[in-house]
Amino acid sequence: MALGILSHTDIREKDADDPLAIHLQIEAMKLALWDTEDYVADVDHMTAVTADDLLNDDYLAARAKLIDPKKAQDFGVGAPKNGGTVYLTAADASGMMVSFIQSNYAGFGSGVVVPGTGIHLQNRGFGFSLDPNSPNYVGPNKRPFQTIIPGFLMGPDKPLMSFGVMGGPMQAQGHLQMVLRTQLWGQEVQMAVDAPRWRITEGLGVACETTLSKLICDALTAMGHDLSFEEPDAAFGFGGAQLIHRLPDGGYAGGSDPRKDGMAVGY
Repeated sequence: MALGILSHTDIREKDADDPLAIHLQIEAMKLALWDTEDYVADVDHMTAVTADDLLNDDYLAARAKLIDPKKAQDFGVGAPKNGGTVYLTAADASGMMVSFIQSNYAGFGSGVVVPGTGIHLQNRGFGFSLDPNSPNYVGPNKRPFQTIIPGFLMGPDKPLMSFGVMGGPMQAQGHLQMVLRTQLWGQEVQMAVDAPRWRITEGLGVACETTLSKLICDALTAMGHDLSFEEPDAAFGFGGAQLIHRLPDGGYAGGSDPRKDGMAVGY
């Protein structure tokens, strides 16, 4: 949704580290999270507002019009919930690519272990809502809202990039940043992975890595964003990205996040 909203802005005319480009991404992400919080659930239970409704281009264009290009706005987005995840991606010589994500949600999941196996059962039910008016209301035979979202991009006729950004609420926000840096601004995958990140918190709040330049931070603050700063580390705050990008010559480029365990390996 955030990418669709941004397609109706002038972000293509801006550089990757232009404060106005980052501002547009933050605002589009807020709008996407706002709708996600209200409407996204098990697809079989999204009846009042469907996935097609949310991805309709006219609707996304209308959402884009809500963005003030030079001022931060509070769209009423609640603070995203934290979680933990592991992500892997692989590609072979035939062009096949796999994007794989696994998560038991938080800590050791439910704390229930299958006897004799050592397998911990997940507690993804925590993603349900207790609001009976929500499509994500807890109930039987339903999947809860969750962030099991392995990323994948297709080119015109073949796979283009398999990727993921583990880290609970950072996943979708990290996906947006990785896709724009690699596809819109043409950055090499490791450069995109290494770049400083931001994360929406609540209201006008935006958590930024301490490596984000002072020039960008000052400009975002002047636009009304309430910035806080965190060190890049392995605590999931800004996620852990892994990417494999198919090159024009048929080869691959891999990138792995220095913020946590992981590596890019080719043979």
